[in-house]
Amino acid sequence: MNDIDQVFTTALQERAGGDVRVEALLDGARRRGIRHRRNRRLATGAGAALAVAAVLAATTLLPRGAPTPAPGGSAPPSSADPSPAASSIVEKPRPPAASLAPLTAGGGVGEGRQIHLDTVDPAPFTLAWTSSNGLETIQASRGKTSKFGYSTYLAVVTQTAERLDQETAHMFANEPQTEPLRINGGATGTLRWSQEMATLRWQPLPGVWAMAWVMFHDSVPDPLPVITADDARGAMLEVSSAIRYDRVLRCTAQFRLTWAPPGTKTSTCSLQWTGTTGSASFGFTVPGRGTFSVSDTDAADWQPNTTYAGKQVQSDRDGSRIVVDGHGYLIEPGDSGLTKDQQLHVLTGIQPSAATDDPVR
Repeated sequence: MNDIDQVFTTALQERAGGDVRVEALLDGARRRGIRHRRNRRLATGAGAALAVAAVLAATTLLPRGAPTPAPGGSAPPSSADPSPAASSIVEKPRPPAASLAPLTAGGGVGEGRQIHLDTVDPAPFTLAWTSSNGLETIQASRGKTSKFGYSTYLAVVTQTAERLDQETAHMFANEPQTEPLRINGGATGTLRWSQEMATLRWQPLPGVWAMAWVMFHDSVPDPLPVITADDARGAMLEVSSAIRYDRVLRCTAQFRLTWAPPGTKTSTCSLQWTGTTGSASFGFTVPGRGTFSVSDTDAADWQPNTTYAGKQVQSDRDGSRIVVDGHGYLIEPGDSGLTKDQQLHVLTGIQPSAATDDPVR
C-alpha cells in the first residue's frame, strides 16, 4: 500500500463510528497531506480528492502485509452482468462468501460489517474494502492505467443521495463541469469533472446511492495531457460498470480483544486483498471519545523495545505492535484519546482466535 492509500485509509478509520461522514473522511485525508503528489497542479486543486481517488477506503489502518489464506478460494460467480464484457472476465481470487443477502436482494449497506461491493475489473493488483453502519467503500489499485487516464478508483455506497452531494461539494478547487451521464443498465447519474479528477453520483439500486472518484494523471507525465469530456465520461462509465452488488464477501479477523475500555463496540471492518491473500483491520468505538483500530500485521517486522505486563512489545509514537503465537498485531489510537497505557493494555490482551466479525463480543 502506498502513501496515498495510507492517508485515506487512516482518515476512514478515525471516523469509523456509527455515523460515518464522508466529508470528515476527506478532510482527514487532506489534513495529512499526500507525500506522493508529484505535480504542483495536483497539489493546488486536488486536496482531499487525490486521497480519495488513490485510496481505499478502509480504516485507520488497512493491513500491512499480514497474510490471511483465502479459505474456499474465490467467491461464487454472480448471475448479474453489470458489464457487457463481464462474462469474458476471469476473476481473481476473493475472500469467501458471507451468508447475508446482497444489496441486489435487499441487503443493507454495511450490514454485519460485511462487504457488499466488488468489481469485475480484471486489472486491480490490490483491492481494499471497508464496511461500517450505512457506508461501504471499495478501492481498486490497478496494475495499469486506463486509457481514460486513471489507475486507481474509489466507490462509496450509502443509503441517501443528499449525504453524498452535501459532503463532497468542496472536493473541487474550482467549479467543475457538470452534466448528466446515462450509465450502463439505464440509470442516469451526475458527472462532475475537471482536469484533475472526476466524480459520478448515481443510484444503482432502490435505496442505495453510490459515488465514484478517479484522479487523473496518476503517473504525472510532463507536460500533462488535457482531459476531455470524453475522458471523464469514459472513466466514470468504466468504473460504474465494473462495480457489482450481487454478492457479499466475508470480512473477519482471527483475533479477539480480552480487554478494552468499558462500552467499546466494534464499528468497522476493513480488508485488503492482494493476489490470493488478505489482511484485516477492525475499528472500535469508545463511547463519548472516538475510534481506535487493531490490525493484522507482519510478524517479521517486529522490533520490541519495551515490556508491558511482562510481555515484549514494540511501542512507537503512532501505535504499538506485538507478536502472539507467531501472529503480528498493531494498535493505533486514532481519535479515541486512549493513553499509551490503555493502548498497551488492549494490545497485550489480544489472543488469536477463530475467524470473527466482532473481536470484542
